[in-house]
Amino acid sequence: PRLNNRAAAVARGEVLCLLNDDVEVLTPGWLEELVSFAVQPDIGAVGARLWYPDGTLQHGGVIMGIRGCAGHAHPGLERGAPGYFGRAVLQQELSAVTAACLAVRADVFAAVSGLDERLGVAVNDVDFCLRARQAGFRTVWTPFAELVHHESASRLPDDTPVRRARAAREIDLLRERWGAAVLHDPFYHRELSHAAADFRV
Repeated sequence: PRLNNRAAAVARGEVLCLLNDDVEVLTPGWLEELVSFAVQPDIGAVGARLWYPDGTLQHGGVIMGIRGCAGHAHPGLERGAPGYFGRAVLQQELSAVTAACLAVRADVFAAVSGLDERLGVAVNDVDFCLRARQAGFRTVWTPFAELVHHESASRLPDDTPVRRARAAREIDLLRERWGAAVLHDPFYHRELSHAAADFRV
């Protein structure tokens, strides 16, 4: 978050694109697709469709309440599959998207004070989207901006006691800050499973 906030402070463009260094572009018009939403006055964050290197879906948007916090929609979905009622192939409003590839107007980013640097790794993007939503801006996910995400290729996984403890602290902070908003997503029916965001009943 600190690097993104510093970059945003000196950037001169109207639209910012937060982009991990572990992604590969699949669709040539990906940035135009994201910006076409980001410039709309009622929209804050815009997220892309991200695939794992094996061709399965990594990010179809973020669903709140998964395993008590948040999870990516349609994890592991095969390419070409429409997902639940076509939600893996349709532009849609969601509660949050990942900052691995996220476009947002600079004025929106500034209005909500950027990313919270206390959430150093795990859920700063979710918190950002929730704060933008609280400020009156919608979050949108589009399947027409596609990238491959080599997840954690450039950061260490949470597989040591120290890193697991850091991740747990960040998740606890998110839960304390947002309460019911973490557990109940308006874009995901309560009768669907919260064990994973795969839209099982």
